[in-house]
Amino acid sequence: MKIRPFPLALVTGAVIASFSNCGGKSPAAAPTPVTTPTPTPSPVRTDLGTTNFNVRAHGSSSFNVDFPPAGVLDVTATWPGSSDIAVYATDQSCPGMNEVLSGACGILGKADAPGVKPQKMSFQTASGKIYTIWTANNGNLTEPVSMNTGITTQGPIQQPPAQSTPAPPASPGTPRAYPTPTDLAPGPVTQLKAYIKSIDTGGFEYRPGEQDSAGNWIVHPGEFVVFDVTQRNGAGLICNWKGEPEWSIEDEDGALLIRESTIPFFLRTFIAHKGHFTLVAHLDGIDSNILEVSSVANGN
Repeated sequence: MKIRPFPLALVTGAVIASFSNCGGKSPAAAPTPVTTPTPTPSPVRTDLGTTNFNVRAHGSSSFNVDFPPAGVLDVTATWPGSSDIAVYATDQSCPGMNEVLSGACGILGKADAPGVKPQKMSFQTASGKIYTIWTANNGNLTEPVSMNTGITTQGPIQQPPAQSTPAPPASPGTPRAYPTPTDLAPGPVTQLKAYIKSIDTGGFEYRPGEQDSAGNWIVHPGEFVVFDVTQRNGAGLICNWKGEPEWSIEDEDGALLIRESTIPFFLRTFIAHKGHFTLVAHLDGIDSNILEVSSVANGN
């Protein structure tokens, strides 16, 4: 009988295969993939713009920064004269400058050292809040103030996707870094803040709110003024509400002319002439602070 030999290549392959499994050893494991860590975003400052306004002697001015993201908001105020100018930051629930100076409102940031020009301050913000920047003139002359605001965040500000129902616009000229949040904290409403939202001096030229040393808000004949309210719950968060705001007005001088408004929260008015009037808002059984408003000739 003839023996037919296997080809050498097949024999060799069989021997190698048997050796590779000898002794119970498993095949070599695949190398573990290396995960590259996500880099930490670098701080980015976003300029929110510059607001120019006058602050009368021993008076104050204020404007809101609506719903900035979490970050560090910075403020720089410059002016040409020799008056001492002080700058403060509070939550938007603070009703007026007298409450800032008396300690009735929590101060988040301040720059009030006498003789310092420019005045600079910064403070930490949280998302979903409104902040008020107050400017006080401790001198004897009206000062034109130029105020720049900006915010520094970890990475650039991320704009959320467009909503099917657009948020109401910010007041013209108001520094704004983020759209109005659509998801509000739960109610009930326990706090209500009435304030001046915008002052149109004519031709869509706007100025910030202004107070005298007695705490009266100052408007001038011929200006178009919009008043607004902000509702908060017991934790101080802007919250959902049930009814619609109502306004109580005392205007013996007849200085105020009411205009039609399609937004219930807005009281749209025209200042007809000099005089004094008071406003109080009501919402869900809660009364707001009292706004004392004086209409005086421009320059007085």
